[in-house]
Amino acid sequence: MLFNSFQYWIFFLIVLAVFYSVPFRIGKVLLLCASYIFYMWWDPRFIVLILTSTVVDYWLGILLEVASGRRKKILLVVSLVVNLGILGFFKYYNFFAGSLASVLNISQSSVVLRIILPVGISFYTFASLSYTIDVYWGKMKAVRDFIDYAFFIAFFPHLIAGPIIRARQFISQIQFWRRPAAIVVQSGIVLILSGLLKKVVFADRFAVVSDSYFNNPSAHPGWLSAWTGGVAFANQVFFDFSGYTDIARGCAKLLGFEFPLNFARPALSRNPPDLWRRWHITLSLWLRDYLFMPLSRMSRGRFVLYRNLILVMLLVGLWHGANWTFVLWGAYHGVLLIGYRFFDRATVGTIVAQIMRKRYFVPLSIGLMFLSYVVSIAFFRARTLQETAFILRGMFGFQHVTGEFLFTTGTIALFFISLFLAVAQERTQFIDRLAIAPARVQIPAYICVFLALELFPVINVSPFIYFQF
Repeated sequence: MLFNSFQYWIFFLIVLAVFYSVPFRIGKVLLLCASYIFYMWWDPRFIVLILTSTVVDYWLGILLEVASGRRKKILLVVSLVVNLGILGFFKYYNFFAGSLASVLNISQSSVVLRIILPVGISFYTFASLSYTIDVYWGKMKAVRDFIDYAFFIAFFPHLIAGPIIRARQFISQIQFWRRPAAIVVQSGIVLILSGLLKKVVFADRFAVVSDSYFNNPSAHPGWLSAWTGGVAFANQVFFDFSGYTDIARGCAKLLGFEFPLNFARPALSRNPPDLWRRWHITLSLWLRDYLFMPLSRMSRGRFVLYRNLILVMLLVGLWHGANWTFVLWGAYHGVLLIGYRFFDRATVGTIVAQIMRKRYFVPLSIGLMFLSYVVSIAFFRARTLQETAFILRGMFGFQHVTGEFLFTTGTIALFFISLFLAVAQERTQFIDRLAIAPARVQIPAYICVFLALELFPVINVSPFIYFQF
């Protein structure tokens, strides 16, 4: 069931109606069952994996709370082995086995298995690990109610593609649930409409351009083709994933729950650290809190800092997919972060630093950051390293041809409309304020959204990009 499909909204409205017709203690069981049905809709076999992770970490959390010393560390290791073992086998076995077979000159067919990647496994694994690690660190108490814990893991709005929620943020919402106020309901509706607009009107239109290039880059040589294809996919992936997150947050609000913000207009990032404060925020914070900070506490120094940055970004790349292109994508962003730190330290107190703080420099810094992000699309979207090399040669003019301008008049208009809306939201937060606006403002806004959805009908009901991660 896709968020942009008719059958999902029938499912959601039925769940919503039944949930509010019963007491919450029954309602949360109903939501848990609905979440399992939602997950099994993709492939019923994989419900075993999410149940295994849930049962194991539920009992380990209780044991971790009362354990100490070496036994406590062993229990945490068990949680890490079970969760990362399942994730590693289903997501990375074929990648590493195939890569090793290539190095050893062994036939890949003798080691590669026919493995189907369970949808959402990266997201619920990180959510589950956040719980056992927090209990281990003493940042939260173990959850005694199994239904509460299972509900936290499986709650369907975030189950497939996030945002990555943490137990200490969400469990208390279950334990102290309150029926949402009217303003929260209005805010949820605004988020849902915003998400549908992003997916149907923006992402799917940019997808037509990006697919025409990346499905066969060799058919479109030249720097103009490479850059327009890259810009199209950069816009597609943002509107696709941000649209999913908005719908997930909106659905959660209508059910009385709050998910953390996952995007904050990353196209307006001024530098590499700013990008990761704005893009996939819940993943960035998860890796900061559970990987980067623990590694940094173990040893200090500039070299250690840079090593940790590269390590974390390599893992960010691998988290996105089992392919060397994603590893290089992570390495590229790690190099950008380190390079910016070098540049920032070198220019402190100089004329360059004073210029960079001027208001007129902001558009230039945003433009440069966006272009550097588009370069990373050559790694992220390409299927092979050979394709990545071809796209990069095109971007930097080594193919000695201009190429085609792939944008249509419609996609050019959508690009500038999205830029205008991003700047307006950055300055005025007009989307957030819509929920508290009077009816004379809300009603025309809703009419405009429905008109846009009508003028840009669904091309095809396509999966969200981050389902594959």
